Amino acid sequence: MRDEIEHLLTERSIEVVDDNPDLIVSLGGDGTMLRAAHVAHAADAPLLGVNFGSLGYLTEVEAGEEIDALKRVLDGDYRVEHRMMLDCEVASEGRLERHVGLNEVLVERSARYRLVRLRVRVGGEQLATFNADGVIVATPTGSTAYALSAGGPIISPRAEALLIVPVSPHVMFSRPVVLAADDVVTIELDESAPVASLSLDGRLGCKLAAGAKVTAHRHERPLRLIRLAGPEFLERLRSKLDPGS
Repeated sequence: MRDEIEHLLTERSIEVVDDNPDLIVSLGGDGTMLRAAHVAHAADAPLLGVNFGSLGYLTEVEAGEEIDALKRVLDGDYRVEHRMMLDCEVASEGRLERHVGLNEVLVERSARYRLVRLRVRVGGEQLATFNADGVIVATPTGSTAYALSAGGPIISPRAEALLIVPVSPHVMFSRPVVLAADDVVTIELDESAPVASLSLDGRLGCKLAAGAKVTAHRHERPLRLIRLAGPEFLERLRSKLDPGS
């Protein structure tokens, strides 16, 4: 496969570069696709996913179809689908950091036997304070990832929305909440709470001290996914997440 791709690129006089690429191709499963999404978004380049993993929900092309797919892309025979990205700002122990995610921002407990106390606000309005394993802020793309496992609804990737899902909350109010796309979500770790951790798209994993604040909102620039004639959202959802149907 690698030799065939190299031959095609050489034939088309296309160079593989590390900086300022015009196209990103992900060869792997959904984990590889998520990492490639971060690279593609940073470069503002379109992303084509080829599934060499077990699920491949995010990818567009199955293994064995990559050469034909690349030829179509190089010939301009494709469309671009925009996917919302999350901009995440973290204030902890006097430090301020910014991160970007495609699926979700997750604030969760670090101590195995203790819940975390998380105060969640939307804009200037308090939503709830959760004693829970954690809280997820997800995009429509991320609604079919960890947020789905935690009991959240499935949202079409074409929708403009944000999703809040508490993870195993120890409170009566435990329902997921769907927000407007331009809402700003703030998660504050209680001053008396044990240390928690932050992850984006299942990676990063930085520690959060008591009193830390995490702010998540829609990034001003979406991810550009390449689509060919593959299955649309509902067919992809059924075939990948419920293969027995």
